[in-house]
Amino acid sequence: MTKNYLLAIAALMGTIIGVGLFTIPYVVNKSGVIPLFIFMVGLAAIQYYLQLLFAEAIMSTKEKHRLPGLVGRYASRGGKIFASAVEIIGVYGSILVYIIVGGIFLHQLVGPYWGGEVFIYATALFAAVTLITFFDLKMLAGTELVLTTLLVLAIGLIVWRGLGHVQLSNFRLINWPNALLPYGPIFFAVGGGAAIPEICRLLAYEKNKIRSAIAWGTFIPAVLMTLFVLVVLGITGAAATPDTLTGLAAVMSDGIVAFSLIFGLLSIITSYIVFAQALEEIFQWDLGLNNKSAWFLACFVPYLLYLIGWDDLIKVVSLTGAVTGGLSGIILIWLMFKIKAKPEVVSAIKNKLTKPAAWFLSLLFVLGFIYEIFNNF
Repeated sequence: MTKNYLLAIAALMGTIIGVGLFTIPYVVNKSGVIPLFIFMVGLAAIQYYLQLLFAEAIMSTKEKHRLPGLVGRYASRGGKIFASAVEIIGVYGSILVYIIVGGIFLHQLVGPYWGGEVFIYATALFAAVTLITFFDLKMLAGTELVLTTLLVLAIGLIVWRGLGHVQLSNFRLINWPNALLPYGPIFFAVGGGAAIPEICRLLAYEKNKIRSAIAWGTFIPAVLMTLFVLVVLGITGAAATPDTLTGLAAVMSDGIVAFSLIFGLLSIITSYIVFAQALEEIFQWDLGLNNKSAWFLACFVPYLLYLIGWDDLIKVVSLTGAVTGGLSGIILIWLMFKIKAKPEVVSAIKNKLTKPAAWFLSLLFVLGFIYEIFNNF
């Protein structure tokens, strides 16, 4: 295994093992564990396929683009505008979630010593990531492997330390009225499309390894997240909270909570940075903005949304996952027919795509979109 291969896997794992994970125990407590397994397996497989399609689209194109730029290149200007809106709103939603939960975790970790409100810690996290992106985001590729290794070790520690506190009475198999509740949060949690251009760049001279890197980077996090959710839910049960670790702290008093908070902050920071980079690239590559304008719009708009009170964690995660994630999936799937018909470059990755499969996935995303809209409003 080469260094770049490991870095590529780490980049995707670091993007996926993010804040979305911490919303899952709360919704699974309401839905039951059977929907957890169904949605985790099904949506991880779907996200893996979408990420392969995205990689094929990138490697079929001469210039660097994310989804909006690809739509503009192969489809139409109107399509590019729509895709840009979907992608930008989706990434803003993701970053907003990182600000909300990052502030909570940082407050729990150091608030007892330093005092202050959650708002102050959320602002501190925002300021740190904003400065990192301003100076040089590209320098983080080497640290991604180290941080992701720490995240995996932290999950293992949480599972190991928490097993003795698990009570089977805290699990329910299925609660039919809420059986679909995990769809949006899990779809959000297992998505790693923001890291795909970086994976293609890292493996530019090892293109035959891109498919396996995406597979490892997608399915290892899915397994780790499932274990994490089961242990946390077995510990907290009905005391599960939307951000998970608040409820965990109320039940447990030993070092596992501190380790969990550190793990949470690491996952938030790595994913926050990757998504901020992805949004900057949309503004630069696809919309033609200069570096400073792209940086300002990518970093400050989500924080302004937080300032005006957009802080309902479950609602933001569900809508971001099911609505913007589903729409992005539909755009990518149908765009691929045009790319496959007239690629600019012969791609090293070729994925099978049929009209029946495209219609099936599109219908699934539309139904998820409708469910989340009605469920949240």
